[in-house]
Amino acid sequence: MQRLPKRLVAGSQLTTSAATYYTVPANTITTISACTVTNTTATAQTVTVYLVPSGGTAGVTNAVCSARIVAPGESWNVHGAIGQTLAAGGTLEALSDAATALTLVASGYETNA
Repeated sequence: MQRLPKRLVAGSQLTTSAATYYTVPANTITTISACTVTNTTATAQTVTVYLVPSGGTAGVTNAVCSARIVAPGESWNVHGAIGQTLAAGGTLEALSDAATALTLVASGYETNA
């Protein structure tokens, strides 16, 4: 099995509804090594992050943080995502209470299954 480091999310501004920012490729298992949300505005914003299994939908059963407040100018590590794995077809999804206020960046390792 080959294990390759990869930038999973290069830097995406979150929307106000759950959106997919990374999907695990076929025949792959992904381990998240870093996941950071940065508030680029002058007001506090909230973030919710989901690790959704293949065929699932974002919801309370797969949230790794829920409505976490990110202060103005703050970069916050999503501790609940770090070290987690997703199987092929699984997704990293997130939302904010204000569009284009929070930026998501994530890295990890893709392992060929």
